[in-house]
Amino acid sequence: MKPVTLLAVAVTVFVVIAAITVYSRLAQFTPPQQIDVSGLPLPKWAISFGKTDAPITIIELYDLHCPFCAIAHERLDPLYRELLNSGKLRLVFLDLIVHPDALQAHQYLHCAYRQLGNKTYDLITQLYRLLAEDEVNGPGKQLELLQQYKCGDMPSKSDFDNAVNALLKALAQKGVSISQLGTPTFIIIKNGTVNVVVGADVARVISLISQ
Repeated sequence: MKPVTLLAVAVTVFVVIAAITVYSRLAQFTPPQQIDVSGLPLPKWAISFGKTDAPITIIELYDLHCPFCAIAHERLDPLYRELLNSGKLRLVFLDLIVHPDALQAHQYLHCAYRQLGNKTYDLITQLYRLLAEDEVNGPGKQLELLQQYKCGDMPSKSDFDNAVNALLKALAQKGVSISQLGTPTFIIIKNGTVNVVVGADVARVISLISQ
């Protein structure tokens, strides 16, 4: 075979291999999922701050006794406040009870939300600060602070669990599957695009909501 023919064959083979490689990579690429926030099954009793039509929605699965939640909240707090004040963020706290002894604190927090409304955000910040300052005695101090708000009609553990399960099911039906849960878990919806951050990866959360 002549050198020119060999070169032509080699170039053809290279082009074919390159085309196959590019196609396989494109086939593996999954575009961001687009969903309608208003269609998600969030319970009426969920603790929510900000405008319902804000361009960014964060659903945070949280546990008041989770030290990683406390760390994440402390770092995200300034940005949360900035975005809430500017009308750019809707922040929803959905209870994911990982520490069983946190149940009563969560129930009392919902009582507080009924009484305090948007001021409950400052209370959440204070509760996490108590835990961050003293991880051993912090839960007890949280409960002491929350007892003044206790009420008769509080969400139950089943209510909390069912709300999380309903949300996960709805997301899965829309193509957003969350294989692993932990506290905190951030479900970030911006311009209809969904991203999920599990754990206190604050840098990732900031990056997603600041883009």
